[in-house]
Amino acid sequence: MDMEDQFRKMVDLGIGLITYSSEKIAEAARQWAEEKRMTPQQTKEFVQELVERGEKERAEFQNSIQESVQRTLTRLGIREDQEALRAEIRQLRAMIERLDARVAELESRLGNSGEPQA
Repeated sequence: MDMEDQFRKMVDLGIGLITYSSEKIAEAARQWAEEKRMTPQQTKEFVQELVERGEKERAEFQNSIQESVQRTLTRLGIREDQEALRAEIRQLRAMIERLDARVAELESRLGNSGEPQA
């Protein structure tokens, strides 16, 4: 198992725990609301507020993980920006074409077709 697979499993575990926790919090909130004799509307609003907080924290956690992954990839010299890589490849291909054209021009000036002289 490589490092990337291990990292993905850790992230999946973290997100799974957050999801599990939010479900447990909602259930605990319902029980607490029943014990406090809240109206159904108050209970619904209370649970909704807790779930929204949990979702916000989950999103923040996920963003934090993504930022950490990007920093790690950068530190390791691994680039994830596919469009930048494609642009760089296009530039390199254009440079190769220019060099090929220049070599052909120089060979024609020398009267050499690229074959070594005997």
